[in-house]
Order: sequence, then C-alpha cells, then structure tokens
Amino acid sequence: MTEGPCQCGNDWVFQQHNATVHTAHRTRSFFRENNITLLGHPACSPDLNPIEKLWGWMGREVFTKMDNSCRQ
Repeated sequence: MTEGPCQCGNDWVFQQHNATVHTAHRTRSFFRENNITLLGHPACSPDLNPIEKLWGWMGREVFTKMDNSCRQ
C-alpha cells in the first residue's frame, strides 16, 4: 500500500469498505502517517464495490450447481 505513490505518483486514492478492522485507530493512524487518501463511502456499501456483485453471483452459481448435483 505504501508503494502507491511509487507506482501511481501522488494522484491516487485507496478504496476500502468501512468494516470495523478498517476504521480501527491503528489503521486510521497508518493511513494518516503515510499520507494515504481514502475514498469515502458509507459503511457496508456493496453497491459501490463492484467485486461484491461478482462474489454474490459466484456464490449463487456454486450453490445452484451443488444443489443440482445432490439431486442426481
């Protein structure tokens, strides 16, 4: 994470959801001490994180296939 400026210059923003581990004092201190800009968005907002939609789709596919294989 501290490699961001080396790879992207100073114009980059880190995205994370606001889970408890990400908002802990130690985590916030790390970001502040390393001058890491965070993308602000509401806690637990899967609509703002596209990978969450993919995980949901994958989970449904796996359980559908498992359910079908159990019926055979």
